[in-house]
Amino acid sequence: MNEGPSEPAQPSEPEPASTPPPRSRFEDLANFEVSGDAVVTGRRTPILITAAVVLFAGALFAVLYIVLLLPFASSDRESSVSGIVVGFLLVYGALQAVAGALVLLLRQSGRWLGIVLAIVGIGLGVARASSTPASGLVTILLNGFVIYALASSGPAFRRG
Repeated sequence: MNEGPSEPAQPSEPEPASTPPPRSRFEDLANFEVSGDAVVTGRRTPILITAAVVLFAGALFAVLYIVLLLPFASSDRESSVSGIVVGFLLVYGALQAVAGALVLLLRQSGRWLGIVLAIVGIGLGVARASSTPASGLVTILLNGFVIYALASSGPAFRRG
């Protein structure tokens, strides 16, 4: 027999405020441990190899620019190609090749030389963009990639 109304089911009490809401397993970083091997030292990553290839390509294009520019320039004094421009492009191309080789050898000096040359390359890209926008934009983007690749791959240049 029923002696009275049964007590209605009590709603479950809310969880205390101190417990965070449940997360997906992708957000759970509580058990995340970084081992000592997580930072790779002395190893060429694909991004570094690509940065070195971009530096070598920049050196090749600097030399090609000189080779293609000089035959079409007139030999008189009012030529649009000056000796200073040719000298700058030769030095810039040679330094890019050296930086590419040093990056492949994982030398810290190659990393910094590559970053400095990429900054100069961005300046050249901005200057080139006024006459040939597509070429200038590609130059800016490739040199920006070199800066990103060399700046973000610092641990690879450490000896370990």
